[in-house]
Amino acid sequence: MKTLDDRSASNRALVVPDKIVVATDLADADYLIPHAVAQARACGAALTLVHVIPPGDALALDARAIPFEDSAAMARAATKTLEDVAAGIRANGTACDFIVVQGFPSEQVAAVARQIGAGRILCGTHGRRHLRRLLLGSVAHDILRSAEVPVFTIGPQAHEASSFGAPRKILHPVSLCSGYEESASIAFDLAQFYRADITLLHVLSRNVQEQPDADRVVAWTKSEMQRVIPDEAELWTHATIQVEIGNVVDEVLNVGAEISADLIVLGVNCDGSFWPIRGDDTVYKIIAQAKSPVLSIRRRSEYSE
Repeated sequence: MKTLDDRSASNRALVVPDKIVVATDLADADYLIPHAVAQARACGAALTLVHVIPPGDALALDARAIPFEDSAAMARAATKTLEDVAAGIRANGTACDFIVVQGFPSEQVAAVARQIGAGRILCGTHGRRHLRRLLLGSVAHDILRSAEVPVFTIGPQAHEASSFGAPRKILHPVSLCSGYEESASIAFDLAQFYRADITLLHVLSRNVQEQPDADRVVAWTKSEMQRVIPDEAELWTHATIQVEIGNVVDEVLNVGAEISADLIVLGVNCDGSFWPIRGDDTVYKIIAQAKSPVLSIRRRSEYSE
């Protein structure tokens, strides 16, 4: 594998973006904005805060969520709030602007990222209590299906934000499905840039234990994972290979907690799944439950689909 300096400019932009879109519903700002600022400082990136006012029928999913307001009034209130937030961020030395738009959140956030040439989208997994289903199910999840850049999701249970601008321990679950080398390459680029340790994890199904050659399956899996570790990686990271048997979501969350991962990097398919199976909810469940930020990377070979 090539070193970071030998990779294409587009690949480097995924690792060290110069523009980051922050999708906020305003209620998540207390835990989302500190992460965004930490990442911007680590990358030298500018932030664009995006608030999307959903159509009336979307808000009607739960009539108790917010009092009725016309869209113009909501836009004015959001603009005033984001003006104050952006001013505070700029006062601390980070470039920041904001956009308030109307429409379906996942579509509008992805559109803004394309328009400004952002290299990353950052969003929370939870927001207003009564709109939690809308935000997590429709926005964070659906952005994975439509965005052409990595999506960084952060839950309210995440640790302190300061270290996440420069993660020290990265967990990269490896599916070993077609194209897995690409996300592994980016995960190692992140480890190199931040001088972070990285753990590669593959989870085998429980029925492997019943096979007479279970040990050989585990050994083969480790050898396949070894192939994605750059020859020079030992110069700038400590790479660990780990194979577990069980449920993918449970094992990813458990290992993440065991190693105190600062960041989980997931390679996903164009439909937002971890395994190449339509309707797979692995990524959705991980980002919803993770206690560390999750960076989901769609295979670029699928961006055009």
